[in-house]
Amino acid sequence: MKKVILEAKRRESIFFAVALVFACMFVACGGNGNSSAPDSIADLSSSSSDDEFSQKDNSSSSVDKKSSSSEQGNSSVGDKGSSSSAVESSSSGVLHICDDGDTLTKDRSKTITHYICENNNWVVKYTVRKDSLDSLAAIEKNKEHPNMDSLFAGYKGEYFELEDSRDGQKYKYVEFIWHSEDGKGRDTFYVMAENLNYGKMILSGTTKFDDKVTEKLCYVDDEWFCDNHFGGLYSWAEAMNLPKVCDSVAVDSNEACKSFADAVKSVSDPRVVRWQGICPDGWHIMTQYEWQHTADNSSYLRSKILWEENSGLNGSGMSIIPTGNGRVGIHEYTYIWLPAAEDVSAKSISILSVASEQHTVTWSKVAFQSIRCVMDANNTLIH
Repeated sequence: MKKVILEAKRRESIFFAVALVFACMFVACGGNGNSSAPDSIADLSSSSSDDEFSQKDNSSSSVDKKSSSSEQGNSSVGDKGSSSSAVESSSSGVLHICDDGDTLTKDRSKTITHYICENNNWVVKYTVRKDSLDSLAAIEKNKEHPNMDSLFAGYKGEYFELEDSRDGQKYKYVEFIWHSEDGKGRDTFYVMAENLNYGKMILSGTTKFDDKVTEKLCYVDDEWFCDNHFGGLYSWAEAMNLPKVCDSVAVDSNEACKSFADAVKSVSDPRVVRWQGICPDGWHIMTQYEWQHTADNSSYLRSKILWEENSGLNGSGMSIIPTGNGRVGIHEYTYIWLPAAEDVSAKSISILSVASEQHTVTWSKVAFQSIRCVMDANNTLIH
């Protein structure tokens, strides 16, 4: 009996000795896999965090070991298809989880997370919630470049052309003629037939902004969309050419936003506030009053292309397309900022694929939306 006990104790001593050696080796090799990973693109979802995806996933150390083992479940490797299937140690002794440039997609119950390998560690690239996407196929579909050849089809009038002196960008614009229902009223103004595309592209999830530069988002971080009639997507303060702080405070509570607050106070009707914002000289952001003098039935405003439902006739020539919100929705909806703010919210025009009318809605100012500009001159609606 004593021999059995002694033998057990001997084996236990050997086990702890071996474990200690492995532990020392693991620490020496940097076994926790942590590196000073660059800031990842922030979670693209606008709702609360997933039960299975906490903010801890936003660093390379938080990608659980299942991302690099045979326990990945329904994760799938991206384009390069060469990501490591197990944590391995290179000849230099540095812990090697993946090969730089490899991509990984992890499918959770409520979210889909995309990783990229940097410095041999998985880093979160971006995350989308499943309630805004049907599948991985839908993600790829959103990235497809649509055919824009027929964008201006349907309009029987004349398109004019404006060149923005700031960057040489050219835009089509049209004369919009409004008639009252009784036939006695008639108003005209000239409006861009394309969304404004001015400024420097930033990536989704950017948290540091430069008030000296106009910054825009492009759909799925692809500048092709900005440059091919979709235009830039801007936060409200950016669109109004105000400091970023004006996205998070009431305009009459901060000196940085005072100029806009004064413009609102100078008119009796906030629907008619004329504000240049980031529009070219001689143009202003389309007002709520001007939108109300377009058409109740949005098919007159919509383009013939891209809309998932209720494709338009483009009788007005305005060629409005569904620009989405920066990550999804380019076949479903568009929101266009108005020069109208309420505390930390602001108003915009909503045109949805599933609705036949335009509506005025309220959004958080930090949302990214489109801009339409109207010429100051030859405008009977300017008070």
